[in-house]
Amino acid sequence: MKKNILLLLLLIGTYSFSQNLNKEKRSQAEIKTFILAETKEGGKLDFFTKIKGKEYNGLQVKPGLIMTNLEIALYSWGKANSELGIENSESALLIFQEFKGKELNLREKDLIPMGFRNDLK
Repeated sequence: MKKNILLLLLLIGTYSFSQNLNKEKRSQAEIKTFILAETKEGGKLDFFTKIKGKEYNGLQVKPGLIMTNLEIALYSWGKANSELGIENSESALLIFQEFKGKELNLREKDLIPMGFRNDLK
């Protein structure tokens, strides 16, 4: 039950957050700056702090599809980038790599574009 509530809160937060920001047209540089600032701990795009210590707990997101909390957070982050107006998933990956400060792992390279494309809709 707690896992379902966590997933619901992540999805609602992403949706309501993107609705407010899409009202204004912003340049890619402004969007990137905003994303980097809001991905930091406590920011509106910080899907990661909430799951610390529970990153690998699993949750069924669709029939037959179970994802860890970390995978859901990466997916949600990619989806938020799309909703904020980042042009493509490659740009989202570059922003996340800049935030992280090192090369992305395979999981990040797969899940951020999945979220960007909203593959689980």
